[in-house]
Amino acid sequence: MRLNEKCVACMLGKKLNAYPDGAASERVAEYRRRVRSAIENGRALSSPEVNAEVGTIYRELFGPERDYTGIKRRFNALMLGLEPEMQADVDAASDPLARAVQYAMAGNFIDFAALGNVDEGELRLRLDGAANMAVDGDMLEALRSEALSARRLAMFTDNCGEIVADKILLRTLRRLNPALHVAVIVRGAPVVNDATLEDAVQVGMNEVADAVIGSGCIMAGTVLNRLGEAAMAEAEAADLMIAKGQANYEGLSGCGRNVFYIFMCKCELFTRRFGVGLFGGVLTREDRI
Repeated sequence: MRLNEKCVACMLGKKLNAYPDGAASERVAEYRRRVRSAIENGRALSSPEVNAEVGTIYRELFGPERDYTGIKRRFNALMLGLEPEMQADVDAASDPLARAVQYAMAGNFIDFAALGNVDEGELRLRLDGAANMAVDGDMLEALRSEALSARRLAMFTDNCGEIVADKILLRTLRRLNPALHVAVIVRGAPVVNDATLEDAVQVGMNEVADAVIGSGCIMAGTVLNRLGEAAMAEAEAADLMIAKGQANYEGLSGCGRNVFYIFMCKCELFTRRFGVGLFGGVLTREDRI
């Protein structure tokens, strides 16, 4: 999904002034100039690719970006504490897959890049209301059918904490198809509050996955030709993919693979595209784009 004019304007608004307090004026000027150029000239690229370039510029001029390690550990622990409750709700549901998808949607609320801050009380309300999130019935049945017949699944994850809900979804899919080989692909390095290997270990993702690997790149999203060797091998071997979050949608949409996208809409562009309200959930498929 390439940048459009609204994306460019949004990114400029977020990134041009995203430099450290007290930074030298000449470095700020260089940062703003290079960031403006990267965004305005990035229309042939996806948002994750442009954001990765902006991140490189930031690190070159100012050093490491904000450290989200403490935040990630806190939200992983929070969601782990809620996992038994969510799992019990999924197990008791008339359609466990539908309920697991709803939790996966709701968990995508843990997004510091889009929201700036995530209120734990608001997160709990959204998880408590997950059963009320609309799920496209045709897409749900397509996902169920594909999961039953697939041999290898690659899941591209998004945020910390959210990966606990992803874990529940993967457990549900494996109950449908115990022979399914599952590879979970997390970010290759820390990017905002996105999940990395450290987060996957903390939440016990290996309990439901045959392989948990990093993407091999520093990018808040997934673009197939930017993947490292190990992640690319899993992607190429997969006959079914699930991509969590808006950034993975932006990087993968149009790839032509058998991908199901699950996320929560957090901007006007996505609410218009998918016909849902702000913070509404989406389950869609590559051939629907």
